[in-house]
Amino acid sequence: MSMIEQQLLSKVLEEQNFHILNKFNIKESDFYTIPDVYNFIKDYSKEHGHTPDYRTVVANYESFNYMPEVADSFAYLAKAVKNDTAKRGAVELLQKEAGKKFSDMQGTDFINWLATEVAILKDRTSASSYLGENFAVTGEERWNTYNESKINRSFKFIPTPYESLTKWLGGGFEIGDYVLIQAYTNRGKSWLASHVGTTAWLNDFGVLHYSPELSYVQQSQRNDTLIGHFNNAKLKVGELTNEAEYKEYLDNFSPDGEVPYIIKTMEHLPQGLSIDVIESDLSENPEIKMVIIDGFNLMTHKGKNGNRDNMSNTSRQLRQLFARYGVVGVNVHQTPTSAEKDNQNDDETGSRIVKPPEVHQYSETIAVIQDACTVISFDQYEGVGKIKLAKARTPYVGRDLTLHCDFNHGYIREATAIDHI
Repeated sequence: MSMIEQQLLSKVLEEQNFHILNKFNIKESDFYTIPDVYNFIKDYSKEHGHTPDYRTVVANYESFNYMPEVADSFAYLAKAVKNDTAKRGAVELLQKEAGKKFSDMQGTDFINWLATEVAILKDRTSASSYLGENFAVTGEERWNTYNESKINRSFKFIPTPYESLTKWLGGGFEIGDYVLIQAYTNRGKSWLASHVGTTAWLNDFGVLHYSPELSYVQQSQRNDTLIGHFNNAKLKVGELTNEAEYKEYLDNFSPDGEVPYIIKTMEHLPQGLSIDVIESDLSENPEIKMVIIDGFNLMTHKGKNGNRDNMSNTSRQLRQLFARYGVVGVNVHQTPTSAEKDNQNDDETGSRIVKPPEVHQYSETIAVIQDACTVISFDQYEGVGKIKLAKARTPYVGRDLTLHCDFNHGYIREATAIDHI
């Protein structure tokens, strides 16, 4: 008797949701041990308009062992049932055809055929992807999702620090998104990333901030400057002229705080920053809704195919990780100096032009551009900053936003009027 079949139908009965099986394309053929129970629930649901009570099913089928409070998700149970179906189908195919092929084929041909079929069987049963969802039968679910979005929109989008950019992105960074911030070296991209992080935190979204280039003290002081606008240079050396105000500000950061802002620098990463570390941290901190990786090139990129390919693999894994854990992932990466020289031609006055890098001027690997759903290019010079929305799902790709940047006092603000869109 298949335990997984019992668990899946038990969850269907407990949650009174037979139609979830249609969503995952589960059919009678997927129930090898209890197809009669599946058909009974199906026919009952169709006739009466709702899923039967579990006691009704138990009373009619001694073969059914109802299991209350099944913890596994429908997605996991459906995948497991489908895997069992794939195993049975492949084994039956081999059993039926092996004898005939043995008679019809020469020895080497038969061995090659058998090896191919076994390889197919292995691939089917070891596939790591979950089932898709049947769009054709999920109308009611999509209506419920639409109405939930009306109520919970504020929990699905994390606002950016800049009102125009938030509007251009259709409400901000959507949970599950992979965002790339790219900029030239020493132009303030870490300040920009920290501004994104502190804004998310101030809006009650937990943040996990990897800052490999800074110490914890340096990163925390940057956050204090961005939130409280305390002079960063004087903060570093203990020479604030408004110490009482700073102490009052710090009193708000107590053990009672419910929304985390976790900072990890090199002092917290003795083995370096890797995919495994990030996944472990997300598993241990379910309140996190934004992950910032300030220095993609500083990560440990595992693999044997050269650093460029290894970085590509890391980027692909990050995209999957962010989606799986339902977090906004912000990847900060530098654009090569050669691109800055190509872009920054002096104007008539001889001053440097502020011009964000183009989307194709990536460094090391194109994967970070391909994988990110949103690419924000940034440049800054002598207090004038500019953001370019280089890639997005919205129709505002290519828009530029000019900023006034006073990093030392924690001000990064829009310099132009907000477009009415």
